[in-house]
Amino acid sequence: MVKRNKILFRNIDWRIVVLYMIMIFFGCMNLYSVSPEKAEKQLIWILLSFFFIFIIFLFKPIHYKHITPFLFLFTLFLLIGVFFFGKNVNGSKSWYVFGSISFQPSELAKISTSLMIAHIMSQENIENNNKALLYISIILVLPSFLILLQPDPGSSIVFSSFLLTLYREGLSISFILYFLFYILLFIVSINLSPWIVILFLFISFIFFFFFKKNLLFIDLFFYIFLFISFSVFSFFSPFVFQKFFKQHHKDRINILFQNEFDRKYRDNVGYNLLYSKTAIGSGKLFGKGYQKGTVTKGKFVPEQHTDYIFCTVGEEWGFIGSIILIIFYLLFISRIYFLSERQKNIFGRIFGYSVGNILFIHLVINLGMVMGLFPTIGIVLPFFSYGGSSLWSFTVLLFIFIRIDASDQTSLI
Repeated sequence: MVKRNKILFRNIDWRIVVLYMIMIFFGCMNLYSVSPEKAEKQLIWILLSFFFIFIIFLFKPIHYKHITPFLFLFTLFLLIGVFFFGKNVNGSKSWYVFGSISFQPSELAKISTSLMIAHIMSQENIENNNKALLYISIILVLPSFLILLQPDPGSSIVFSSFLLTLYREGLSISFILYFLFYILLFIVSINLSPWIVILFLFISFIFFFFFKKNLLFIDLFFYIFLFISFSVFSFFSPFVFQKFFKQHHKDRINILFQNEFDRKYRDNVGYNLLYSKTAIGSGKLFGKGYQKGTVTKGKFVPEQHTDYIFCTVGEEWGFIGSIILIIFYLLFISRIYFLSERQKNIFGRIFGYSVGNILFIHLVINLGMVMGLFPTIGIVLPFFSYGGSSLWSFTVLLFIFIRIDASDQTSLI
């Protein structure tokens, strides 16, 4: 037993562990600039996360395979239960609250869905396998739909990261392009008349047919179906946006196409974005210095400890510090991809890619939010933003993979 533990300890990828430690403590240090009280709580959650890491290493990879279906079902149960027993926070019924302790089941959903996708795909090849694709689609749609109903569109969007995992395992790039086009179509349709969008689609298809050579009848049928589906989606997008989105969600999307500096937006819906950009821009090249950020100290950005924590980095550490942090994240995520690619076991490879893709989506959307490229949808910056649920979920995801990778190095498969 002692010998096996020594081998396991030696096989741990310490580079990624060191990067993890640097990020969580640098994140806590920046959080201290925003709120010393919250930084103290975050430090407690960081210390508690070490306990979770210890528990993770007590299990073997085979155990995670066995418990995965039960954990996924338990997660669905919690996601349904939050509608009845959850607490409404910022317009979303997404939290269980037990005294001073709160828990967001959508964070657990990232873990259980990653494991479930790896479990299914390690047994089924998705290439030309409609049955496997159907199972995976159900696994992805169920938690993301329940989270969307809370409503928590930000956490729901994170599940799109699994498309990158599926692409690595053989899914056609067309699925991802269709998904991105539907998002673009939705955004355009809520800002322009759907009839204008449909007319543009019709003209585009006519030009496509005119220049397309050797068009078969089955191809013609497929493209007509695409045109009809795009048109229907475009026509109903404004209705869905108006009827099913909360007002604060609509405001956060609309502000992307307005000027947050305008007087009618600067004191309400555009307030966070205005001061986030102000904080980042005021840091210039080298920043104002640690704990010397005037926007941060003045507490001008209400959500600066969570969604907008990056503007603290921009203000106090400047462009150079921000770039260094982004490079750290990219090195960290790249290391996860590298370790995933070398896995002998398919389960480990797929789970590793899922972990890397979740972190990547969080990073891209969070940075886009604070710079006004994406709407504010509650996507935190991994290991930096305040919150026990998010910190623990990212830590558990990462160290389950590290545990799998360490065991994989001793495998003869």
